[in-house]
Amino acid sequence: MKSIPQKYSEDIRELLKEADREFVPPLSSRSGTTQNTFGGSGETTDDIEPYFRNIKKQWAIIAVANGKVLGFMSLIPNHNIPNISESFERNIYLSTIIVKKEFRKSGIAEKLYDALLSRFNDRRIFTRTWSLNTGHLHLLDKKDFYEILNEENGRGEGIDTVYYCHEPEKKRIVDVISQYNLFGSMAFFVMLVVFAVTFVIVWLDSDSGILHELSIAFATSLIASALCLLSETMIKYVESKNDDYIYRLRSFGIENLLFHKDSVLKKIIPKCHKELWITGYRLIMTAKGSFRLAIEEACKNTAGLRIRLLFVPMWSDTYKLVYDDDVSRCYANVFYTLCRCIKKYGADVEIRITDKPVFNDTYKVDGRIITGPYLHCTDSRNRRLITAKDFFSLDITDSNKELYHLMEADYISVWEQSSEYFDNKKLLDLFDSHDKYDKIMNMPSDERIKLIRGCVVSDRNKSTTLTYS
Repeated sequence: MKSIPQKYSEDIRELLKEADREFVPPLSSRSGTTQNTFGGSGETTDDIEPYFRNIKKQWAIIAVANGKVLGFMSLIPNHNIPNISESFERNIYLSTIIVKKEFRKSGIAEKLYDALLSRFNDRRIFTRTWSLNTGHLHLLDKKDFYEILNEENGRGEGIDTVYYCHEPEKKRIVDVISQYNLFGSMAFFVMLVVFAVTFVIVWLDSDSGILHELSIAFATSLIASALCLLSETMIKYVESKNDDYIYRLRSFGIENLLFHKDSVLKKIIPKCHKELWITGYRLIMTAKGSFRLAIEEACKNTAGLRIRLLFVPMWSDTYKLVYDDDVSRCYANVFYTLCRCIKKYGADVEIRITDKPVFNDTYKVDGRIITGPYLHCTDSRNRRLITAKDFFSLDITDSNKELYHLMEADYISVWEQSSEYFDNKKLLDLFDSHDKYDKIMNMPSDERIKLIRGCVVSDRNKSTTLTYS
């Protein structure tokens, strides 16, 4: 693999000129192949030379017939992409791919990708394109590239910059040794083994005396040192697999996988200084005393804290498909706490209800999303849908990643389609004092539900107050 041969240089330049304006933004308006920001489509000066000079320094795979270039792809080895690849990661960055117009849809682009994946099957391969480049997006999907980052409006209004990655089919031992700088350790290990073998030979050749004793002592010591070094090297090799796993999580913006979200939420909610989103069916977690205290502490620390609560009420048909238990006391606990936050700390609280199925229990604390999928199963005894234990959760911290935006959009979509919300004045009147709260908590369930439901109003024209991060 090498840079563009001189004999194909002029053909590559002509290909760049031919495809210039097909790119967004045009190639002639770019400073190079790796710039991080684009100012929309921009104005082109028809000067392709800066981009061409950049291409000439890169590796290339070229499709040639009868001495003429039909298409090419340019590559940068070991390129560190901000927010994506780690600095130590051995990777290939595909910066440009172009096929001559009259030879398009003849399989040349696919053959270029096949050559790329065959040559670098032991490395991660990254590339990027724009969201309206449907032909290229289809080819990337066909070749098992997956999206890892979507920069919304990265190339102008309505045109996103989309990053893709292809995982290596295999990872050679030599790649791991190189990645973790283990060549020195391996060389020292070989040296120890050579010396140990030498002293063993000396010991075998000598029958007795000082040389005989010293040689076996040295051999034993060297073998022990070699085994320790080998053990440390193997541990680092195993750690490389763990690093790959962690990298894959972080490529989606996932910081942690949690068995239970309780502990992390109790720690981060009091530190909330902008907004808190809550959604779910039964609000049991939010109804716990520790969480209500955490919410109050957040409101105390930040005047006017925005709290948005979205839930499926227990009187809806959707709720009854999933649960049949009475959680009205949980609702009352949460609403009483929120009323206290409104009155004492001026919290900006809005509560909406939905009859749409909610398939994840989501909390957004400023720029951090804690969520986990529910599993809807059939109870063999009662023959009804129930929600299984929330057995794992995701801690999504990178707002630049597509998963973050999907979870955020999921919440906002249901929120915006909700036409029923709580009238804060009615809610405040209902939970005006601790005595009223105690009275409500001691009521029969149907009376308590009736009072809470009486605070709900319907307005299909109510505008949303939620925005994307």
